[in-house]
Amino acid sequence: MGYNLFQPATLGMKSHAHALDTIGINVANVNTGGFKRTDTRFETMISKSLSQQADLGGMKPKDFQRIDVQGTFTASDRDLDLAINGDGFFYVSPTFTVSDEIFFTRGGSFEIGLADAQTSSVTADDGNTITVNNGYLIDKSGYYVLGEAVNTDGTFTTGNLAPMRVDSWAFIDTNTPTSTASLGLNLPTTNGDISDHKGTVLAYLAGTSSDDLELYHAQVIDSNGAKRTVQLNFTQQSTNSWQVSATTSRSSSPQTDTVNFSGAAEASDVFGVTVTIDGTPTTINYTSTGLEGGLSGIRNEVVTAINANATIAASLTASAGLGDGEITLLAKAEGTSFTTSATATDGTTAQIDNITIAGTVEAGDVYEFTLASSDNNITTQTISYTVTGAEGSLATIRDNIVSAFVANAPANGTVIAAAGGSAGEITLTARTAGKSFTTTAAAKTVGATGDNTATLTTPTANVTGTNDNTAYVLAKSATQTTASQTLTFNGDGTINGTSPVTLDFAVTFDDAATSAFTMDFDTMTQFGASFSVYDYAHNGKAAASMNSFKFDNTGQVLGSFEDGTSRPVYKMPLAIFSNPNKLEMLNGMVFRETSESGEPVETFADASERATFINNALEISNVDIVKEFTRMIMMQKAYNSSATVFRAVDEMIQTGRDLKA
Repeated sequence: MGYNLFQPATLGMKSHAHALDTIGINVANVNTGGFKRTDTRFETMISKSLSQQADLGGMKPKDFQRIDVQGTFTASDRDLDLAINGDGFFYVSPTFTVSDEIFFTRGGSFEIGLADAQTSSVTADDGNTITVNNGYLIDKSGYYVLGEAVNTDGTFTTGNLAPMRVDSWAFIDTNTPTSTASLGLNLPTTNGDISDHKGTVLAYLAGTSSDDLELYHAQVIDSNGAKRTVQLNFTQQSTNSWQVSATTSRSSSPQTDTVNFSGAAEASDVFGVTVTIDGTPTTINYTSTGLEGGLSGIRNEVVTAINANATIAASLTASAGLGDGEITLLAKAEGTSFTTSATATDGTTAQIDNITIAGTVEAGDVYEFTLASSDNNITTQTISYTVTGAEGSLATIRDNIVSAFVANAPANGTVIAAAGGSAGEITLTARTAGKSFTTTAAAKTVGATGDNTATLTTPTANVTGTNDNTAYVLAKSATQTTASQTLTFNGDGTINGTSPVTLDFAVTFDDAATSAFTMDFDTMTQFGASFSVYDYAHNGKAAASMNSFKFDNTGQVLGSFEDGTSRPVYKMPLAIFSNPNKLEMLNGMVFRETSESGEPVETFADASERATFINNALEISNVDIVKEFTRMIMMQKAYNSSATVFRAVDEMIQTGRDLKA
């Protein structure tokens, strides 16, 4: 029984030692950002594990996590430091694949790291392609910080968490073409009347100055995400009426399109060119005979056919280009616009053999033919016919030979035998285009005359079709002038029309990029003053590298780009738990979801009303160093008390042994 007296003292020392360890961990992390302390409480226990006759009193330690207790904030000079003021956690992932596992943290001291094997190819200033490592936002544990990417309309939605790439190349290919613009300017009432708007614009573009043409160069973002300039042309048509059009800033020159055909030149190949002028298409198709002498010969035939077409020839001229299959289409006048398309179709022609028999009709004459085809996998077939003398004519003999071909099943499966145009002519046509065959013909004369013959000709050779013909068009349009549109003004100089007054424009640039936008002229005026612009704005954003980024109090990641623009690129959501203290603590700063904590609810700071973000700040640990040292002293005293009891019991047992002895 004496030994049972050690139990309470031993449990006491073990429990207080555990508490001291916990306090030590808390104290060691007093300045660790996002660290959450653990408190230790003691519970009494009743145990009968050592004896059936006696209850042994004691106690055991139980840890309580204080994850829901917010730490204090400290200011930081790092733009990558972010603190959560209120409920919630950052989403982080130890792997680049988010679906593997997601953790949670309050530690907002972030850095830019590199994802494994995540690289991009970019074009350097010298035009060479280089490979760069992609930079992603990571926390102190090296985990990827997760966020929601911005939608095309500038909003954010939950449910698409992904590592946030924030290097300078991250959004360089993200651009939005200009779709709307607004222009405020004054058109002078003193401008002379010009009746030929298009002619005036073309004259200006050709280098002829005109005092009657007012110009404004509007900046837009084209379909490729590049900054471009569209020239707006204004000419006065009457006192209160102006015509306006939009042109690209290229030099004025006749449009030139290049058509290029390629592939083997074979009989039955079809090469086509379609030219559309003023919305009306005209198609030229040329079928190769196989006798043109190659692709250059076919090209020359197509050029001739294009120039022979009156509709096309009225606006442009076709000529042979530098390559064998190249055709140049040149507009006859500046300002003439057309579109070109081309096709190339590989042909396949069925083989045709002609057999001609001749001679006097005499009994005993023999005509013999052989037919073979590797494409049809037939063995050589021999068709023989002996003249009886009762036929009376070559035509009858011919018909009987045709019947013999038809009666021979392998031969009939390969060719179609038919009577030709003359009395002794037999035509053999391949049943399948592209399937070739060989034929021989012989006349074995037995009759007295000895004039029987059988000859073979192949008027159409078999063409299998190489299937290599291609056609493409390189279009280089001249300066594009849109259809003229009219602006009218009231007598007081204000724009006439229902607000907003808009016009639609569409242009094509020399690299085939386009721009289509609606221009708002609502604030335009027509006064006696000079031509002057007082306002211009347009939407869209160009492709540009991201120079820097920062956080706002809603968790948005705001990128600043080299073109001077700034826009949200990501938003950092908050993970809200019903019981955060039941999260599994991995390292004091990173936590894992458990069944007791509940599943995380993803929300944003501005929507949750439970938290905001503080940029350039860090949440340090929620450890109170004064309280921890106080608890440490208390636990040390309690440990010493248990040790004293242990020693006293030991001395009592030793005394008892001595007395017994």
